[in-house]
Amino acid sequence: MKKEVTICFRTSEDLRSSLERVAREDHRSLSSAIEVILTEYLSKNPEFPHRQERRRYGRKRVSIPARIKVTDIGKRQYEATILDISLSGLRVALPKESLSEIYEGAGNPQFETSFMLPDEEEKSVRFVCKPQRVVPVNGSIHVGASFIDTEFTSYQQLQQYLM
Repeated sequence: MKKEVTICFRTSEDLRSSLERVAREDHRSLSSAIEVILTEYLSKNPEFPHRQERRRYGRKRVSIPARIKVTDIGKRQYEATILDISLSGLRVALPKESLSEIYEGAGNPQFETSFMLPDEEEKSVRFVCKPQRVVPVNGSIHVGASFIDTEFTSYQQLQQYLM
């Protein structure tokens, strides 16, 4: 999104310090953190004009238990919950302590996720993912990731589930 407008405002030292702390924890610039906070606040207002979806594939909200395996660092595994999924990626909630391994640990961060689709209780699907965005939320982290490698049968099952 192109940013064309500058907004300046006065605030207290405490609020500025809090905003800087939030930005640091989210690995964002102060400007980006303020924009995320304002956008989230405004999106709760039904009159706020929502942006046009730019994703190639729409996401489906789900709550699917998953197992995340960090392959580059000692094959560490985490229990997670997939929050939404599409044909190109997913958003998953993970324990906060996994942040250093999932996103910061390797030069080329990636992880493997395996789970069972709600309609397919017998077979699990497996995807290798690359984290694109990490956001701390209430003691956990939400990781938005794109699929970078998958077995054809897993992709077919996902496609059938989403259609």
